[in-house]
Amino acid sequence: MKKCTFLFLLAFVAFSMNLGAQPFRYLDQVFTQASKTTAVYGSNFTVLTIGTPLAHTSRQPLVMDVYTPTGDVETSRPLIIYCHTGNFLPWINPSTMLSINGACGGLRDDPAAVEMCTRLAKMGYVVASIDYRLGWRPDLADELQRRFTLINAAYRGVQDVRTCIRYFRKTVDVGGNPFKIDPNRIVVFGQGTGGYLSLNTAALDKYSEILNTSEPDKFKINGFPMILEAYNGDPYGIQAAPGVVDALYASQTGYPVGDTLYVQNHQGYSSDFNLAVNLGGALGDKAWLDANTPPILSFQTPSDPYAPCGDGTVIVPGFNYAVVNVTGSCGVAPIQDGLGNNAVFSFGGLLNDPLSVYARTINSNSEAFYPFMRPVSDSAPWEWNTFVPNTQLPNGTIVPLPCSTNSVTASATIDTIMAYYAPRACRALGLDCPGVSVSTDELIKNGAIVSVLPNPAKTEINFLAQDNNQILSVELFDISGRLVRSFRSVNTNMFTVQREGMAPGVYFAKVQFREGIITKKVILE
Repeated sequence: MKKCTFLFLLAFVAFSMNLGAQPFRYLDQVFTQASKTTAVYGSNFTVLTIGTPLAHTSRQPLVMDVYTPTGDVETSRPLIIYCHTGNFLPWINPSTMLSINGACGGLRDDPAAVEMCTRLAKMGYVVASIDYRLGWRPDLADELQRRFTLINAAYRGVQDVRTCIRYFRKTVDVGGNPFKIDPNRIVVFGQGTGGYLSLNTAALDKYSEILNTSEPDKFKINGFPMILEAYNGDPYGIQAAPGVVDALYASQTGYPVGDTLYVQNHQGYSSDFNLAVNLGGALGDKAWLDANTPPILSFQTPSDPYAPCGDGTVIVPGFNYAVVNVTGSCGVAPIQDGLGNNAVFSFGGLLNDPLSVYARTINSNSEAFYPFMRPVSDSAPWEWNTFVPNTQLPNGTIVPLPCSTNSVTASATIDTIMAYYAPRACRALGLDCPGVSVSTDELIKNGAIVSVLPNPAKTEINFLAQDNNQILSVELFDISGRLVRSFRSVNTNMFTVQREGMAPGVYFAKVQFREGIITKKVILE
């Protein structure tokens, strides 16, 4: 009874924040309906067919459902890449109706995923709910071998998320922008297993980090790296490689010699994004967080027995296997705050709505983490399903799953998620959200404005902030929205960008200050 009372209290707080106020795009559901279309964003090789010595990898289309606000006339809308849950395995065996993945869901049309994607679309976003490649070996007796196969599955998922981002940027460049997105405002939003993808896509930006971890040999097996760039590809899925499994790698993975593990998709487009949102996931290694990591907004139950909120061991639900030591939201948020990566959530001052004030009392004054205080048995309070399956363990035992069927309490939790997410996304994406974002006029008034000199430019572009305000970062985009230059940790009031082969034409520079982001047009002669 106490849990239900608390959920409805949070839902009431979230509702009362806008009670009697005019609804605003990106803060509220200003559209009454969302439309959904299905599309393919790429293809790549899956190991899901690996099951016998004769089985081989096969090329899988990567499918997504794209949600848009029905009747919207806006032609440049922020994009959310949404990743569902599911333990990197299929959900239901149709012949037995048993859960294969040991979870209560695992589809892009799970009720919770559909609910959140629909709500976000009604707020004015374009939301792509994506399938990503599945497949690992929970049936293996050796813990290290299980870890090996699961880490490979997570790595493929990270590649697929970035493939999807590049696909959308390509549609803007050469496809006439059919989804009407703003390629400079992109969010990766992950639920459960998808939260692992959003966190790791944000933090793992170069292959060397696989070997540079907080624990020696964390991602090695018998001294052999669990991920090899030459065969798995780089974390973006775009690095050229031999492309086939050789005998040495086959001896470690069980994949047949000569099989292809990945192909490149949509080369030449940026995989960068502006904000990661994590619901109940964890990060492969906290050493991957650095100054290049985008802002991360997290939601988690601190008592989660499967994904540790701090530093701890991942336990695969259903199978109850210990896999690898990771860091969850309780550990990620303070590191990100200390690096300054989450400072954007405070641009314009702390958010003082009741939900934000309450959250700071239970999260050590962070603006980037909402902890759901729940019992251990309620690790994903935003999820529910209408069908509760049993699952079969590798030893053949069939056990019931503790799936929630309570859509009312799950919906109340989603109310809280949306109310906490919305104003922070406005700030991270530089959206015009009244009462939340700092406008360009306010920046001018406060002296935090930047000049571009000379403009038009021939050899170099100088960004000069007035009154010694510090420029935090500079990003240059071409007219199609493709990122062509990115400079992080600038931290000075004057910054020079050398032309270095950039073609003549119109570019747009996003210049970030602590108070917000200003976009300036730059012309190269």
